[in-house]
Amino acid sequence: MANEKSKESLKNEYGFEIIGVDPIPDSARNTSALKIFNFWAMASASATTPLAGFLLYGIGINNFVIVVLLSLLIGIIPAALFSEMGRQFPVPALVISRKTYGFWTSNALSFLYTIVNMGWFGLNDATGGLILASLTNTNPIIWYIVMGIIQVVLVLYGFDWLEWFYRYTAPLLVICYGILTYLLITTYHVDWASLMTGNSPLNLGDALTLILSFSILSWTYKISTSTRFAKPYETTKGFMRVIYAIAPAIGIMVPVLLMGIIGYASQAYTNNWNIAAVHFPVHSELLLVVAFIASLGASLAIIHTNAMNLYPATVDLLTALQPFLRKQRKWAQPISTIILGIISVALAIAGILQHVENFLLLVADLIFPYTFIVIIDWYVRLWRKVPIDDFYKIPKTFQDNFNIRAIIATVIGIILSAISINFILFDYFPQPVFASLIAILIYYLSLRMKL
Repeated sequence: MANEKSKESLKNEYGFEIIGVDPIPDSARNTSALKIFNFWAMASASATTPLAGFLLYGIGINNFVIVVLLSLLIGIIPAALFSEMGRQFPVPALVISRKTYGFWTSNALSFLYTIVNMGWFGLNDATGGLILASLTNTNPIIWYIVMGIIQVVLVLYGFDWLEWFYRYTAPLLVICYGILTYLLITTYHVDWASLMTGNSPLNLGDALTLILSFSILSWTYKISTSTRFAKPYETTKGFMRVIYAIAPAIGIMVPVLLMGIIGYASQAYTNNWNIAAVHFPVHSELLLVVAFIASLGASLAIIHTNAMNLYPATVDLLTALQPFLRKQRKWAQPISTIILGIISVALAIAGILQHVENFLLLVADLIFPYTFIVIIDWYVRLWRKVPIDDFYKIPKTFQDNFNIRAIIATVIGIILSAISINFILFDYFPQPVFASLIAILIYYLSLRMKL
């Protein structure tokens, strides 16, 4: 099918990416593991990422580090499996899930996850706008719109532009946050020893849920959207397969760990987790200029993350619309990107940042069971058994459009995740992950017993 096309089929005459949900042609599948790592590190390294320190503020940095490392340990396996899925079968996850959930069910989920991705865009756009408004003493709405336009333009040119942008702005981002951290430490005389132990009780289950939904497991189903551009699975062996598999997960969690610690310290000493929006009380004009430039550079982090929210949102929407499009209209992807960008900016203006914790819990309830069930179905039932063309044909039977087994298992997972259960296990283990494991067990048993 489309994987036999040339690399040029990814772009239209204006350079906008138009591949949509078609398989990536082999000629375009050449991204290295290092580039994949950097891609996800920069996607994760948002100006919103220090919020992780605020979400767990009071538990102490020692406990914060433990929570992040345990989150990586929990999330690295599903993330790695999704990473390799993209290299094994170069299409978006929501196309693959057409065979798991049924064609029209998966397309309905595509609409739902489009909305979730727009929510992430709105959160980050609001954070970036507030930074720039604080620096310039202007209305943040102006910056919501300006940042939104920049991000939309970047996504219009697709994955290769995103990867290029991430690669060459990564050093700048590291330098800017390094400067801001230096100013925080020297201006406020941060006593790291006093921050290591907390004054608030740690509920490990709740803490893991927040970090997993803030980072690795909220990103997991999107990972194959990027790794479908990586070197095909068959062209690598042994240790290199492991490197490709874990590159996204490590890339996602390193910024969460480092920037979360910065956010924690910033909250402790400035009462503001958003270090890029802090007004440092320095008397040197040179330092003031340096702080301004560093904060301005840190706003690049919003573009990093939001581009990787808008890009999957576009792919998800195109997955839902693909049956109504005649093949792949060359303007479908650019137009979808622009429309979704406008709606996402509107969410920022409407104040979605004020509801961040509820949004993160919603993400966990809706996305975790889906992610786990797609993984088990791919590796147990679909991989190497279903021709690529079958994922793009509208089935005629009810079962192939609405897979009741997967739907029931997912609904049970969502219910078990969303309801309040007073169980001692959930003081130490994230309830949404447990619910998702129950969901895949139910689904797997239904496959084995042919229910």
